[in-house]
Amino acid sequence: MFKKDDLERLLAVDAAPAVSIFMPTHIAGREIRQDVIRLRNLMAKVQDQLVEKHGMRRPDAETFMKPVAALLDQGEFWRHQDKGLAIFLAKGMCQIYRVPMELPEEVTVNSRFTLRPLLPLLAGDGNFMILTITAGRARLFSATRHGLAEEDVDLPHGVAEIHAETDYDENNLHSAPPARHGDRTDRGGVSMVKTHNFGEDPEELRKAHLISYIGRVCARVQDHLKVFHGPLVLIAESEIQGHVRKDTHPRALIEQGVFANPDALEPEELHRRAYEVVKPMFEQARRAALEHFNALAGDRTTAERTTTRTDEVMVAAREGRVGVLLVAGNDKVWGHYREDYHRAFPHHRPTDGSIDLVEHATTETLMRGGEVHVVDKGDLPSGASTAAILRF
Repeated sequence: MFKKDDLERLLAVDAAPAVSIFMPTHIAGREIRQDVIRLRNLMAKVQDQLVEKHGMRRPDAETFMKPVAALLDQGEFWRHQDKGLAIFLAKGMCQIYRVPMELPEEVTVNSRFTLRPLLPLLAGDGNFMILTITAGRARLFSATRHGLAEEDVDLPHGVAEIHAETDYDENNLHSAPPARHGDRTDRGGVSMVKTHNFGEDPEELRKAHLISYIGRVCARVQDHLKVFHGPLVLIAESEIQGHVRKDTHPRALIEQGVFANPDALEPEELHRRAYEVVKPMFEQARRAALEHFNALAGDRTTAERTTTRTDEVMVAAREGRVGVLLVAGNDKVWGHYREDYHRAFPHHRPTDGSIDLVEHATTETLMRGGEVHVVDKGDLPSGASTAAILRF
């Protein structure tokens, strides 16, 4: 999944030529072969641009593209795709992102990476997390309205892990003192439950083990989400839902959950059911942003806190003055930004060295802690590609 940290990392690269490759991909089936051919064709376009526009010799261009060319023969790589593939290549680096959103088929070779196709993944009206828990395993997913991707986080391996630890301690209960482990808390901060605390009641033991396991899961999730500010949706059956909400309740967890066995659901169904829960929240936030903009713009005393001119939005975003940015779909506004004048100059068509002012305004807003909402063009004032609420 593409995240804000990735955005920051790619924006920091200033090493021409910077190659950006975007393409749709297939998750499974015979169509995977088409993806290999598509990438090969896009690579040919990149090499042509490196030669024709950036003065590289053809052999040097082929050498430059070797990290991407190496993917063509990696069958395992193509068997683990999502809906879209983004590749960023510059001297000394090659970053690859599989994303749960169909991407356009395009390449750019410029002084900096092009990031516009990925920006919807970072919009404020679509980032959330999904936690699934069963007695057998727990998983954490990052998600947008477009899809989900499993997070790389070390979660406990089911209640069986608690059983194994308890059995180990029970077997060593009467050993010499140096061999005893006591109430170890080095596996996530939740002490183990010992069988001798519950006598012969297997149901009480099962419940105690389950609660201990859930506590460890939620502690790890809470730590992993320290800097995450969106909602967390829990998908689990009713007993686990109850224990999570009563005993642990991670900070980001929202009250409405999905009551189901997540192990019985395909990833697409997990995403669909979780997004049904958060979609009204996102739609409300988007409507509130639009209403706030319209209220400010329609009042003479506050209208100066708004602008729909993309060149002004671009400058304000660079200055950290954009609090909320509304962006119309895939609109692009080409132009130049002059550091010496501290102004953006839009023009009608792309030229050498021109940039997409909408993309740059969006990235600058995100980098400086502003909100970005993707809206229908018809929701904005006539002809506008952007609309901004200014902080000052």
